Order: sequence, then C-alpha cells, then structure tokens
Amino acid sequence: MRAYKTEQRASILRYLESRHDACVTAAEIASALFPSVSKSAVYRNLADLESEGKVIRVVAAGDRAVSYRFQAGHACAGKIHISCVRCGKTEHVSPNAAASFERALRETDGFSLNKAECLLYGVCRECRSGGAG
Repeated sequence: MRAYKTEQRASILRYLESRHDACVTAAEIASALFPSVSKSAVYRNLADLESEGKVIRVVAAGDRAVSYRFQAGHACAGKIHISCVRCGKTEHVSPNAAASFERALRETDGFSLNKAECLLYGVCRECRSGGAG
C-alpha cells in the first residue's frame, strides 16, 4: 500500500526526527502535535512508518506500553541502543562495546545480533548517581 505524503505525516516525521534519541509513545506524539494532527492520524501513520522501516516499535519487557523510535536516514540506524528505565534517555552503545558484545554473542552462543531492533534497558550514569529521574 502506498503511503500518502500528507502534512500530518510530515509533522509526525519531523517530531520523531527531532526526538531521534528517545522512544516516544503515540499519546506523546498526539499531545505534542494537537490540534494540527489527530490522534487517529498518529496511529495510522505510525503503523505505516513501522511497515516502511522508518520507525521501530519498542515494548519493554514486563510492560504493555508501546513506544516508537525513529531510525530512518539517521545515525541511529544499525546501532545498538541503551535506554534508561528511570529517565527514558536512549543512547547508542559505544562502537567498541557494541563490537565486543556482538563478538561475544557470536563466539559464545553462535548468535548473530539484529542491531536494527536491539534496545537494551538499564539505568544510566546520571540516574545511578542521583542526578536525574
């Protein structure tokens, strides 16, 4: 199915791109773009953007909340991500740590990692030291 290039879709893409370092919910997007973008348009466009590979659906283990992370045309594509469960900040794993992790998985478990959909959860340095969240 061909996606229409509407102003609502463009607004959603701009919002997601501006928050490329975060996972956001459909409700957060709808709230930020109200009233120019309807809630139904947000859900419809997120489904299309996910099928096009421009966003990735993120569901934390043990949580039913669904978030989305923008990845189209950005430096995030193909990176392993880490997300803080306290403040929600999402970052790239350093290239050296990512390479070590991938190598260990391959050598120890015979497992090849799909980096496009890899998001690890934990607590960031700032939250551990009491500086945020």
